[in-house]
Amino acid sequence: MFHQPFGARQVFTHLTGLDFGLRVRVEVQPPLQRTVLSVSENLSVQSLTSELVEIVSGLTVYSYAVRGRLEQLTYALQSNVQFGAWSYARRAALDLAALLANAKKRGWVRGSLAMNGANCALRLADLCGREVR
Repeated sequence: MFHQPFGARQVFTHLTGLDFGLRVRVEVQPPLQRTVLSVSENLSVQSLTSELVEIVSGLTVYSYAVRGRLEQLTYALQSNVQFGAWSYARRAALDLAALLANAKKRGWVRGSLAMNGANCALRLADLCGREVR
């Protein structure tokens, strides 16, 4: 009989990641007057942000630290896009793309959604960079 003394640790890690969903906080507030009347407000940025939030919320994450950081960056990205702070939104999107790619590489995130999310975040950073100009 083949015996692996540390094999249960890997199984437990994977089961822990499957039991908990990723919590993404979405605040619903009436838009501010300056956001409604803003000329540089771009609907494609908002729709891409919504798509990215859906991708991030569907991830299975095996690290609590990565999960917390994903929640913080997703909230920062949503808030900055909502208020039209394009340079901060671009920075949050770039950080989110790097975190997703690194988490996928290290095995902290399961599935191909992480790379889809990283690509979406890079497109969003590009759009936010265009809004700054």
